[in-house]
Amino acid sequence: MKVLIGAFAHESNDFCPGFTTREMFEFYEGQDVLDHLPVSDIFQKAGIEMVPSIFACAQSYGPVEKETYLYFEGKILDTLRQNPDIDGIWMFCHGAMNVEEIGSGEYRLACDMREITGDRCAISFGMDLHGNLEEDFCRQVNIFRCYHTAPHTDQADTYRRTAQTLVHYLQHGYRIFPQMRKLPMIFPGEMAATTVEPMQGIIAQLKQWEASDPAIACASMYVGFAWTDAPRTSSTVVVVPATPEDEAYCAKKADELAAAVFDKRKAFRFEMLALPPRETVEESFRLPAPVCVTDMGDNPTAGTTGGSLVLLKEYLAAGSGGKRVLIAGIYDPQAFSSCIAHSPGDVFTLRLGLDIDSVTQPVDIRVIYRGCHKVLGYDFITNPPIERCQGCTVSIGNIDVVITNRPYAFTQKVNFSSCQLDPRKYDVFVTKFGYIFPELKELGQSYIMSNTPGESYQMIAELPYRKINHPIFPLDRI
Repeated sequence: MKVLIGAFAHESNDFCPGFTTREMFEFYEGQDVLDHLPVSDIFQKAGIEMVPSIFACAQSYGPVEKETYLYFEGKILDTLRQNPDIDGIWMFCHGAMNVEEIGSGEYRLACDMREITGDRCAISFGMDLHGNLEEDFCRQVNIFRCYHTAPHTDQADTYRRTAQTLVHYLQHGYRIFPQMRKLPMIFPGEMAATTVEPMQGIIAQLKQWEASDPAIACASMYVGFAWTDAPRTSSTVVVVPATPEDEAYCAKKADELAAAVFDKRKAFRFEMLALPPRETVEESFRLPAPVCVTDMGDNPTAGTTGGSLVLLKEYLAAGSGGKRVLIAGIYDPQAFSSCIAHSPGDVFTLRLGLDIDSVTQPVDIRVIYRGCHKVLGYDFITNPPIERCQGCTVSIGNIDVVITNRPYAFTQKVNFSSCQLDPRKYDVFVTKFGYIFPELKELGQSYIMSNTPGESYQMIAELPYRKINHPIFPLDRI
């Protein structure tokens, strides 16, 4: 038997002022594809030949440019056509890819693959829980399952479970489809952390089903991605049958799960203290240090520019009061270039700000240049860190700022240490993210989720949606 292996993933933010283009994707072909996906041993053990297609994954940003999508999809489809005896397909596809003039990238890819393979091929997707799924997605893909953690710490577990289920289907000749239910509700991911209720309890139920119910191969709760403005944008629950005989049973379990989740719609909330920007600054000076602050409205992992100056301006206006503050990082390629033209220790006036919207209006600041470093990071904690961007550190009095040449969210210890920074030596450290990521919790003593304006603004009922289906909670009273 032969299985095509690959990844084509992006989370697309329709409120971001730009398109995601080809050069923004991390791209591999050949053996490198298998090296970047933790599933090879599963297929090897089953005696299944693996055919690598592509690994193309980009950090969240605006919708994917049509030409870019077609370039990568074309490579996957060409691999399929060159291997007409393919029995199965395993892919990592995020679930919230939105493509210029096309719509759902995952759905288009699944349909186009299915057109080539017909019903003979079993297709399995490992996915992110922030996916927005088309109504007919479950008729194209036989197996799909999303992460059970947010913040995400079980990516590898999800990929491996969907790979193992694909092997199970292939060994038995199964061509069955998941039971999927769309729910008229949507939340920003930060209001659906799996560390607190109600998501904690929902995920516990899914895990119990997967562990102890032989009729259920996979079970998922897709929170959805609130910053994609599309008819498919909503939460979804999915139950994947283990055998054809289990379909009717799994349909009932999907109905049960959908009803239980929808009944809890009003219970979703932030996992910890969340404050507007000015109150964030005031409270961060009062709480036990170090205080970890996340700039929720400018979260590059949710597709924002990474260039918001909202919290920097608030800290500048408030004055440090002797407190040491670190902001890591702010994306501005022009300011970055200005910095690297200097030597460490130089004092100069820096114009900082992308000047593309209200949250990136420039500010002129007098800085001391501290130096430039490669910012390292990893996809999985078991992988060695690689360069994600570069960061220049400047000081404005007691405030240190890392200015990056690409949008990037500092969520890992190695992000800071590679810049020779230790957040624990500051009273406050600010990162552009939503959740308080596990490694940030280890670095901080107190935590604030700052409800800042920006492309990942948390008050989604105030966003200018034009295409989302109504009625939907919390935009509508249902």
